[in-house]
Amino acid sequence: MSTAQQRLAEVRASIKDVLENGQSMRKGDRQLDRAQLASLRILEEQCAKAAALEVAAASTRPRISRLFRAGKGI
Repeated sequence: MSTAQQRLAEVRASIKDVLENGQSMRKGDRQLDRAQLASLRILEEQCAKAAALEVAAASTRPRISRLFRAGKGI
């Protein structure tokens, strides 16, 4: 799994956590605030684009140019 795909999976896991457990949690005098859902959605979109670019770059064939003597055959 590439770096961008791994990051995308982590962002999606964070989104799932916010949806299942809520935006903030309070226990006694302590409070835990998770990332804003809107921010996570924007980050998800950016990571999805980066992952798609990595997949596209990995699937393209390298360009091979052959040079011959006397300038023929590029």
